[in-house]
Amino acid sequence: MKTHTAVTAIPEMIIIVVACIIWVVRAVRDHKQAVKDIARAQAWREVLNDPSYLEQRRYEERRRVVDEARAHAANR
Repeated sequence: MKTHTAVTAIPEMIIIVVACIIWVVRAVRDHKQAVKDIARAQAWREVLNDPSYLEQRRYEERRRVVDEARAHAANR
């Protein structure tokens, strides 16, 4: 009878091991994503705390519009 119990316990153990592996993989992936999110938030805080950010943003947007207009005019 013990051999029968041992044989039925093997699939249960495999399921438990696979579930643990899946849990560890997901935990590591979630941790990596959390680290990326923290780094992104820190970068945005640095950007938004920059006193010249708005001026630089307006300049870059103006330059992009002018470049797109020139490209559009050249394609005509």
